[in-house]
Amino acid sequence: MHLARRAWCRTYQTVFRIALPILPYTEPRILEHAEDVPAVLQKRSIQKVLIVTDPGIARLGLTAPLETALACRGIGATVYAETRANPTVSNVEEAAALYRENDCRAIIGFGGGSAMDCAKGVGARIAQPNKPINKMRGLLRVHRLLPLLIAVPTTAGTGSEVTLAAVITDNETHYKY
Repeated sequence: MHLARRAWCRTYQTVFRIALPILPYTEPRILEHAEDVPAVLQKRSIQKVLIVTDPGIARLGLTAPLETALACRGIGATVYAETRANPTVSNVEEAAALYRENDCRAIIGFGGGSAMDCAKGVGARIAQPNKPINKMRGLLRVHRLLPLLIAVPTTAGTGSEVTLAAVITDNETHYKY
């Protein structure tokens, strides 16, 4: 690697290491079961949520226990089940439109890494409604508080449920942000 580039990277890493303790980051709370989610939502007075998943999860009915638990507590759930593998900008925009249309107040990413990434993209679009996804690529581009995001992973591997980053593919250019 070029010496100047290496120096830049090391400086960047050092600055983040020093700044990390003062950055506004909330430690995630781990729930034992998806059926524990309604209590978290009720504690925050959230009455409507968007569940972001993929067609395979929806076809298998894996979200049904969560939807039932939400309904029993009087929490409305809208399901977006069109997330593709490698979610696209249009997936994010469709789900964000559904979030707004149904007056949702929280997002639940249910499934694998693609559903989690799509849910994070939706959160970013809700927090920054006038900023397109391609303008949010890179580190620390979303400077507003995202809606509550709950991750319900059904797979192990990507670790998307524990990271701040999301990978979204541009439909037209096939470039990943």
